[in-house]
Amino acid sequence: MKSELKQTDVSVGGSRSVNAELLSKRMAAQLAISQVLSQASTLHEATPKLLREVAEALGWEMGILWRVDEEDQVMVCEEVWCSSALKADEFVSKIRNIRLPRAKGLPGQVWASGEPIWVEHYADEDIPGTFIAPKENIRGAACIPIKLGNQVLGAMEFVSRDIRQPDPHVQEMMAIIATEIGLFMERLRAQEALNASEARYRLLADTSIDVLVTIDERGDILFANQAAEQVFGYSAAELLGKKMSLLIPDHPQYKNLVSKLGSKPSPVKYLQLVGLHKSGKSLDLEVSFSEYRGREKIYATGIIRDVTDQKRIQIELDEKERKLQSVLASGPNGQIVAEAPAMLGLLERVKKAAASYAGILIQGETGSGKECIALSLHRQSPRADKAFVARNCSAIPAGLFESEMFGHKKGSFTGADRDRKGAFMEADGGTLFLDEIGDLEYGLQTKLLRAIQEKIIRPVGSDKDISVDPRIICATNKDLREACKTNEFREDLYYRLVTVVLVVPPLRERREDIIPLARHFVGLASKWSRTLTPEAENRLRSYAWPGNVRELRSLMEQAVIFAAGTEIRVDELNFPASDEQIEEDTQTLSDVERRHILRVLKNCNGNRTDAAKALGLARSTLVLKLKGYS
Repeated sequence: MKSELKQTDVSVGGSRSVNAELLSKRMAAQLAISQVLSQASTLHEATPKLLREVAEALGWEMGILWRVDEEDQVMVCEEVWCSSALKADEFVSKIRNIRLPRAKGLPGQVWASGEPIWVEHYADEDIPGTFIAPKENIRGAACIPIKLGNQVLGAMEFVSRDIRQPDPHVQEMMAIIATEIGLFMERLRAQEALNASEARYRLLADTSIDVLVTIDERGDILFANQAAEQVFGYSAAELLGKKMSLLIPDHPQYKNLVSKLGSKPSPVKYLQLVGLHKSGKSLDLEVSFSEYRGREKIYATGIIRDVTDQKRIQIELDEKERKLQSVLASGPNGQIVAEAPAMLGLLERVKKAAASYAGILIQGETGSGKECIALSLHRQSPRADKAFVARNCSAIPAGLFESEMFGHKKGSFTGADRDRKGAFMEADGGTLFLDEIGDLEYGLQTKLLRAIQEKIIRPVGSDKDISVDPRIICATNKDLREACKTNEFREDLYYRLVTVVLVVPPLRERREDIIPLARHFVGLASKWSRTLTPEAENRLRSYAWPGNVRELRSLMEQAVIFAAGTEIRVDELNFPASDEQIEEDTQTLSDVERRHILRVLKNCNGNRTDAAKALGLARSTLVLKLKGYS
């Protein structure tokens, strides 16, 4: 027979008299249990003493502590205590492995109901599979829930060979003890959660590359992670108890932050400060502080990042970018200034092509801005943060082509006094721009094809292949398809290089850009503001521009040098002699180019090197063109 005893049925001042000696014994047991719970750090440590104290005080021969496993939703045996009179080794072994679902067995029923149960005639079904009742002549049992509020955390079960009548006083004492155990279990659970949280924080802190510190309102360091030693040179142990000013010496922003700790709720503060290494070296730091309130004090947690190297690198990159922009802005392929529909359409195609990894051929006349388009493709591509390397194929001597493109090892030939990477390795992961690809000698095209097709190069003098992955962009002023037909250009190389063709229109076909470009070049070349007179602008519009944007830039730079005032007049524009000017609609493209080249050569007194420099061509390219004219 089982009896459920409600807490309301129990009263210390009930009518039944209680033996004073028994009551004293029970109170001593309760005191002993309180001491056990206050001294124990784990439930496993406390449980054997708890069960023994309760069982001996109340006359039970066995005690079992059950715990609810919330993850698996079963009751598991935490600990078993047996008196020396009860031979139950086999039972203890079995019960430690039993997992009771809700409402199964005596503990499961207590878990389901949340109420204590008293059993006058114990049966095997009360703990299934143990067969203890008939074997050990077990008769009486009581099971008390261990609760926190309405949540059942576990149960205490006690058994005896005697038939035990329900005793409200025993029930009350067991309930009080169960409540204490519940509070203890909850405290342990909270402590475990806190320990786990601290362990996670410690793991994150010690694996962080940033310095993590905690300071109080006096600026004393209470915590520092391992990164502190890497950044500041001090171990975490050395920093504990030291002032934060040891790392950030008396910086006004930092002192102001510490002085205001706790004065009012404050968001995360981000500061750029100068720190001090143990060696005395200054450090550039990025610091963020957030404050939080403890029970009695205000604290601040700081995340400190050493950006000394990043700042140095950024300064170097900014300087390189400044120089690059200066070169680009003052050179033939400066910023893209476009208002003409033809040019705007090209820039739209550039934007779309940049996002792909397709091979691109840029076609256009000499001086039209092909390298500027190539650079724009690179800057808008996924490889924008990598190198942009440009090489003019017509300017590379055949004997040095492999060294220039694939690099060389020290001592591989006369003059090779050190290792050199070469264009493909420099542009690895970035963009390699091959200008004047149509002028590359046929025999060298095979070597270039292998490198592009297999993405493997071998530096001169080396016996090892190197994998490379540059994006190839080519440019030419020739018709490569026609060159393939005449066997001047390898057809397999053409199809390996070219997926998308971008054609840069000559300046005469985008007249809307002439004046904006002219004003742009004047602004770059002049130290102060200068304008063009209406007559000068009209003259610029009417000219054929055989040398394209490069010629316009050169003309405007000359005008800035010789202009007498803030306005550039038409007579200050150094156009070619009038008898050499031909309207664009009466001449072919070849005629325009030939006349312009011959005119520049004449102005340079026949010096081919000076003429090539003025035209922006490689000397070898100029020589080839002059041979064609003869």
